[in-house]
Amino acid sequence: MLALMHQNTSLNNLQDRVKPAVYDWGAPTPSDVPDSPDVILAADCVYFEPAFPLLQKTLRELVGPRTVCYFCFKKRRRADLHFMKAARKMFEVEEVKDDPDEEVYARQNVYL
Repeated sequence: MLALMHQNTSLNNLQDRVKPAVYDWGAPTPSDVPDSPDVILAADCVYFEPAFPLLQKTLRELVGPRTVCYFCFKKRRRADLHFMKAARKMFEVEEVKDDPDEEVYARQNVYL
């Protein structure tokens, strides 16, 4: 996936502004990951319940006062909603509702 992220960054000519990186949840923040990045893109991270505390710890460390995190997940089971309930206690959370395909995603239990 990292190679694909680098390719997409190049295709969009964003090499000067975007730095794809791997960050293992719960591990110390890698030196090449900035403190409080402006934008975090996270998709399909909520799938393995034992890893939820590591993901929460990582997000708490990364998200700063000006960070916007676009977080997409598919509700597969009740535990996924428990993760989002905990996230709402840690962060200001707004569900994206202005996507023209929102109804399609909602039928598939996919949320942004």
